[in-house]
Amino acid sequence: MATFTYRARDSAGLLITGSMEAEAQGVVAERLLQSGYVPTAIRKARTLPHQIARAVPHGRIRAEELILFTRQFETLVRAGVPLLESLGTLAKQARGRAFQQVVLRMARDIEAGAMLSEAMGKHPQVFPEVFVSTIRAGETGGFLDLALERLATLGEHELETRARIRSATRYPIFVVLAIGVALLILMTFVIPKFALLYRAFRATLPLPTRIAFTVGQALQRFWYVGLLLVVAGAGGFRLALHLPWIRLWWDGLKLRFPVLGPVILKLTLSRWAHILSLLVRSGVPILKSLEVVARAVGNAAVARSVLAVAGAVEKGRSLAEPMARDPLFPPLVVQMMAVGEKTGELETLLLKVSEHYDRETDYTIRNLSTALEPILLVVIGAMVLFLALAVFLPMWDMVRLIKR
Repeated sequence: MATFTYRARDSAGLLITGSMEAEAQGVVAERLLQSGYVPTAIRKARTLPHQIARAVPHGRIRAEELILFTRQFETLVRAGVPLLESLGTLAKQARGRAFQQVVLRMARDIEAGAMLSEAMGKHPQVFPEVFVSTIRAGETGGFLDLALERLATLGEHELETRARIRSATRYPIFVVLAIGVALLILMTFVIPKFALLYRAFRATLPLPTRIAFTVGQALQRFWYVGLLLVVAGAGGFRLALHLPWIRLWWDGLKLRFPVLGPVILKLTLSRWAHILSLLVRSGVPILKSLEVVARAVGNAAVARSVLAVAGAVEKGRSLAEPMARDPLFPPLVVQMMAVGEKTGELETLLLKVSEHYDRETDYTIRNLSTALEPILLVVIGAMVLFLALAVFLPMWDMVRLIKR
């Protein structure tokens, strides 16, 4: 997907500007028209400053804030409190000033005659397209409170999943970092002492010790260069990921990682199932739901597969037929989609698929540390072996030199 900048006018003729990620200009125009805006100019963003601006966060709203807002909003709507009064109350309770300003702008837009989904659609950096589409369906179908409840549940599920992943990977990361720090200290402070002794005996350092000594000396003298290279490399990689072909290559590569690849795929498909289930149950048409899911799933490789399914559905094919030809979708999921289409119970089957992936991801995350243990043992073993050779080989050689 590319990034487009646009100019558009609302129903009152006021000019608005913004940016949006989409597959083509026509998609941007369609979304603007659906939100009640008439586009006057749409251009593809190509400049480096624009990419830098997108790569650096500017007052982003935390996921916890959005979930709390959604839960509180649901409670107020369910209690029959009018929208404007609800938004006024939520603005007063907002924790961050940035989010408070967003809620107040929404209230002003609604007071001017806009729908809630239209007001939210003006803030894509806060309310993702999944959120806006579900709210729009809730407004149209008269179940706004239920739509808010489902969005809050989805947000809480994703937040909980991320927390479990962090918990499962915390120990392996800590162990690798601890060994890395120990290696760095030895190379910087311990190994140079052996070099001085060897010079006194006019002997040659063993190869592992020479490597450690050279790296340690380089870190002592040019640490700022290394730090600059790390920062520049991380920043350059982050900018490069805004190029669609690099993002597609990287996301596809992540799915092929040993051990982690299947975990990433299951988590991505879990998100796909949850969002698709949410949209279809909320009354969003299946084709529109697939397009929204493709933009929200968080992996370009999976998004491409979902868009291929959407293209096939648009041509009149069943949902299960293109999924069966794509290796990303497991046979169980394809079979459940086929049954759902035949029986007319697609909403129910999608809910069961999302529940199935809940169990799969829960089991996978709980066993993630166990799955990472072989890789962790190899990494730690290699680092410890290098340390042992770099430290003890000079000692053994020195003993031989002294005996001579």
